Amino acid sequence: MSTKVKLFEYIQNIEGESTAHLSGLKKVFLKNTDTNSKLTQFAHGLFMPGEVCELHAHPTMDELFYFINGTGIYKVNDEEIKLKPGTFIRIPAKSQHELVNNGKNNLEFVYFGIALD
Repeated sequence: MSTKVKLFEYIQNIEGESTAHLSGLKKVFLKNTDTNSKLTQFAHGLFMPGEVCELHAHPTMDELFYFINGTGIYKVNDEEIKLKPGTFIRIPAKSQHELVNNGKNNLEFVYFGIALD
């Protein structure tokens, strides 16, 4: 018996939910239970102007972000990265990081996590 594999999704069909950090809105395309890989999730994120994801770290997960619209700041350890459309950022496991939408428009991005253990 075969198990149906999720091959595609339309963002319009995904219900938005709060992030684990209680800031921003995400629409999750894939969860860790949808694949046989170390992917933790693949999602579309949206931060309204002024929203902040407070400083935190993931001990066993890398995160990767690609910014589509808006501007902001991503603080990773001691570095401040200015965000604009087309910016890619890799957050290595154990890195302290904080995301800030300091712009006048929504900050829109896609991101995914990869478990390291």
